[in-house]
Amino acid sequence: MTLELRQAGYESRGRARLHATSITIASASVTAIVGRNGAGKSTLLALMAAELRPTSGDVLVDGDPLGLLSARDLAQRRALLSQDQAVAFSFTVRDVVSWGRHCWSGTPQAHQDDQVIDATMCDQGVTHLATRRVTELSGGERQRVHLARVRAQRAPVLLLDEADAALDLEGRHHLAETVRVEASSGTAVVLVSHDVQRMLIAADRLIVVEAGRVVIDSPVASVDTDQLAHALGVSAL
Repeated sequence: MTLELRQAGYESRGRARLHATSITIASASVTAIVGRNGAGKSTLLALMAAELRPTSGDVLVDGDPLGLLSARDLAQRRALLSQDQAVAFSFTVRDVVSWGRHCWSGTPQAHQDDQVIDATMCDQGVTHLATRRVTELSGGERQRVHLARVRAQRAPVLLLDEADAALDLEGRHHLAETVRVEASSGTAVVLVSHDVQRMLIAADRLIVVEAGRVVIDSPVASVDTDQLAHALGVSAL
């Protein structure tokens, strides 16, 4: 599965939130997107997720424009964990994780639903919370539940927007292990994060966005730390 931006940009109210950008995200990889607040990180991820439609250029998955896919087909191809994951009603943890399987209803993959739900809950360490109401959980616990939900989609592209924001150090370490497991199984993982140091460890590739432009796109091993620090507005890393 290949996710590709071809000169894709997004303009809102006369302002370019993301200038024309060309990026290809390959399977079995972890790509981190970092940058200052308002730099365009979340806009870039939203285009990859089809949460926003580009005002110029195209975003494609295996050559198919994302904007032409049905909601069901889109959910089968990419899973998105966005920053706002509020659940207003008292659904149980297992209920929420099971939502990730809805896009496979009526397909041959549906017979795997219980197995996948159980496995992802176990992987995220929330099995013991299965019957608890999500509204009763801590922020970190809820984040793990939602990560289990998007992993249960078994989509070949996994997009995570600030997935580490509500996690403690143990949770962030577990998240890093999770994305490596996903990548090793062939998933293309893309993370937006403010934790640059952790991304330099967890990711294969680093994309830095500044003022709506990609200013660095490099394998992590080849990143120029001085250039990175300058793009992030810090003195050193």
